[in-house]
Amino acid sequence: MVFYFDITKAAGARHFSGLTRVSERLRHAIEKRWTGKFSPVIWNKKKLFFSQPGSRDPVHISSEDCFLTPEVFSSVERPGFYEGLKESRARCAAIFHDSIPLKHPDIIWPKSVERHPQYMEDLLEFNNVFSVSAASKEDLGNYWASLGKKETPPLRVLQLGADFFDHSNVKWRHRPVSPPLILCIGILEPRKNQQEVLKVACGLWKAGLQFELHFVGRVNPHFGKPIEKEIKAIRRKGYPIHLHSKQNDELLLDLYSKTRFTVFNSYAEGFGLPVIESLWLGIPCLCNDLPSLRGFLPQPACQIVSNENELTRALKSWLENPDLIDHATLCARKLTLPQWSDAAETLIQWAKD
Repeated sequence: MVFYFDITKAAGARHFSGLTRVSERLRHAIEKRWTGKFSPVIWNKKKLFFSQPGSRDPVHISSEDCFLTPEVFSSVERPGFYEGLKESRARCAAIFHDSIPLKHPDIIWPKSVERHPQYMEDLLEFNNVFSVSAASKEDLGNYWASLGKKETPPLRVLQLGADFFDHSNVKWRHRPVSPPLILCIGILEPRKNQQEVLKVACGLWKAGLQFELHFVGRVNPHFGKPIEKEIKAIRRKGYPIHLHSKQNDELLLDLYSKTRFTVFNSYAEGFGLPVIESLWLGIPCLCNDLPSLRGFLPQPACQIVSNENELTRALKSWLENPDLIDHATLCARKLTLPQWSDAAETLIQWAKD
């Protein structure tokens, strides 16, 4: 049996997105533990077949094989895709991330908004669907019900991993700098709520508090430009604020090593990977109250903030009381968090059942 893993978009990704990260981490974790043949594949929408990366020859998937896709696409974008999988009779599963384009169409890329209803309906074609959180599982189940679908594939939660890197091949130490460095990770767009962080930070700087604020994430070409302009305007005023729009693991680990704590102020997520990755590195986090993360926000390592006033109080408290951050850091380091190996074992067990 061959385990086929879809990397059609991930292989050509120009941006270090959350979806790309999930695909990459899952692929490596499964490949490391799968005892049979493991094959990443790419869908050729012109020739209507799968091939291995760098090859032009078609891959022949059989009924003895299994196929998994963690990617977001609709049948319109991949003509012949589902027909090919049905013909193969292989066991097929997909990973569902979120229904955000349906819930917030006014601030999401138009292409994503247009694609998403068909994408969520297309998931009915799979034998199994794994959701990245209980909240997104509920959203997908409700959407299928709204379509009047009574026969649906098994839908269950796949717990994503918190481990940012493999300890066996990465040397990393947490050495926070002074004045404190605060890190915010995520694409610049209204959903991530960075403008509220900017407002609060400016107020604290004006009050005399000293800290650096670093944003890491690409700029949403449709909705992120105003946030980018605001960051640049604040920087021109002399405040210690930085934007890293081209990111990779090396940059992130360097920043994490210097970070006192992280802020994740997003109000809509499929899961919220930066939060548990921060905690796994032993770095406390101020986080919005996200349904997708409930059960993974242990206090005091992770302090929940639900509005601008709470964010202001929490930031001020941690900046003015280093002992509080020290205690939160100690608690973060004692946490037992899920790992990518656990997610891989779940999917391997599905493939073997």
